[in-house]
Amino acid sequence: METMDFSFSFDEMPIAAKFISDSFTRDIKDFQKIYPVFDNEFKVRFNEQITMAKEIVCCGPEGVKIQNVRIGLFRKIESLNTLILEVPHYFSISGITQFDYIVEIIEKNNLCSVLSIVPNLLQQLQENMPTQDEDVAQSIIEGIQSIYKVLKLDRIELNRLLNSHGLLKEEAFRCLNHLWATMQDVMEIGQSLYRIDDPMKSVEYELDYIKMKVKTFWIHSSADSVV
Repeated sequence: METMDFSFSFDEMPIAAKFISDSFTRDIKDFQKIYPVFDNEFKVRFNEQITMAKEIVCCGPEGVKIQNVRIGLFRKIESLNTLILEVPHYFSISGITQFDYIVEIIEKNNLCSVLSIVPNLLQQLQENMPTQDEDVAQSIIEGIQSIYKVLKLDRIELNRLLNSHGLLKEEAFRCLNHLWATMQDVMEIGQSLYRIDDPMKSVEYELDYIKMKVKTFWIHSSADSVV
């Protein structure tokens, strides 16, 4: 069975679905007024799909490894952000181009963007080594280098796990395909219901908003809270 083109990674699917389900549960009466099929039985099936997906992609050995890498990744980016915020105290910011933009990228926790900007940042830091507090400045550079190297390894490990044969079984495809179809139905109807009369609610059913909530979830989670 071929997988659909999901907008989330395997281990993110149950998390994203839970956010959608929570909004739907709150708004179920509004859904039913126009679409009777969205009843309590539908809600139960939706939650059963979420539970099954969670067991398949989160609770198995590969899923737990993915969560640990992902959660650890955000912890390291948080440490990187702390080091970057120390830079203005020891380096000449005027010698570092787009420093504010660099800070913004790191604060967004986008691993690909972080890995792309760090080498250039390190080069600029080394070119602007201060004459005073040189030891502290050097420790900042070394700290950034160390985190960068580990993040590169994290990225390799995360990509490997996300393509693990243990998660790519037909059972996982079938479960996630059904879940994704349900998620799309609820998102589409939720947006159409509230787009005009209640834009704030409509946003809760939009893909970008749910992606943001999933990212925030990982940043503030531990593996125990997922499984």
